[in-house]
Amino acid sequence: MRTALAILGMMLVGCSPEIRVYHEVDKSYPVNQYKTFQWAKADSLVWEANPLYFNELNDGRIKQAVNDLLIAKGYLPGRDTAALTLRYDIRVEELSILLPDPYGYMYGDYWMMPRDNLFRYQEATLVIDVWHSHSRKLIWRGWAVAAIEVVFDDGKKPEVVIRSVAAKILDAFPSHVDPVDSVATKDRLEN
Repeated sequence: MRTALAILGMMLVGCSPEIRVYHEVDKSYPVNQYKTFQWAKADSLVWEANPLYFNELNDGRIKQAVNDLLIAKGYLPGRDTAALTLRYDIRVEELSILLPDPYGYMYGDYWMMPRDNLFRYQEATLVIDVWHSHSRKLIWRGWAVAAIEVVFDDGKKPEVVIRSVAAKILDAFPSHVDPVDSVATKDRLEN
């Protein structure tokens, strides 16, 4: 059963080449040494500014996907005393691009009727921040950028897209290393 789930997860992640993923790390805080995580309280002003993307449905989808992925990497959800605090943000921009003729160049008015070659689209960015709870310092950030029209083509469900994007972002997030387990493993390898 686990193998089937792993294969399904890889297929979902692998089917989205149009999603670009980036991450930044503060190397002075080894993220994989911390065990527990919690979610920061939601900022109601952000939710009011963009209710189309910040809503209870997307909030639940994003948090569930991230929780599942972090638990699979060995982290445990915690409460007020968790070592890591997570927060996400969604940004959507209206962009446009000038498309040339399918042959790679533009015809003049003499050869063709003038037409609008300007393509407008929305580009969405999902950012996942990981903060050190006690120092309140950002120690890891991952984000994914994609054109909404491309990601949601073929009638893909929001749950599938969000889980796929979260998996791509957290692919670079290190798995938890338990100091006790790492010492035991090191001793076993040396003997």
